[in-house]
This record gives sequence, C-alpha cells and structure tokens, in this order.
Amino acid sequence: MADKEPEVIHWRTEYSLLTLEELAGTAGLVPELVEKFIDYGLVEPASAAGPQPLFHVSSVERLRRVMRLRRDLGVNLEGVAVILEMRDRMENLRKELNRLRRRFGLAE
Repeated sequence: MADKEPEVIHWRTEYSLLTLEELAGTAGLVPELVEKFIDYGLVEPASAAGPQPLFHVSSVERLRRVMRLRRDLGVNLEGVAVILEMRDRMENLRKELNRLRRRFGLAE
C-alpha cells in the first residue's frame, strides 16, 4: 500500500484533485457541511475509486456559489440544486451555441 501513496499523490497533483478535507478547507467550510452538499448532489466527486473521494478544483467555486445562494438569498438546498442545474444547462447551451457559430463561420 505504501508503494501506491506516491502514485496517488502524483495523480492528484497532475489532475488538480482535492480530498474532501482539502476541498472544505479551501472553500472555508467544515467537511461535514460539504458532505451534506454532496448528499444533495450539489457537488460531485471527480473520482470515488480510491479510499476517499476526490474533487476537481472547480468544486471550490461551486461550493462558494452554494454558500452565496444560501447566505445572501436565503435559498434552501433544494432551491440551490435547481438554480445550479439551470445554470449548468445555460452554460452548456452557451458553449454549444459558440461551437455552432464557429462551425458555420458566424460572428458572435
């Protein structure tokens, strides 16, 4: 097992992945609150194959959005999930529109 530790650390570093504790600390939250957000589907692990889930660095910004929605707007977790899903869909549609514009040579 000790032989695999450096491999895991190298892989995590190369792909900018964070442990649950690192993610919580970077976002300024406690791990238990992050686990609650995971249970609600607000944040998803990039990999759950190892002994602990790993998260993309982009999850930090997502957690900050969750906290802003909760703190500044008083949105409950179900509402946050809906808002983030709609935001993700809009972002995907924007990317697809830009891709199609480039494909057909249309100006933005």
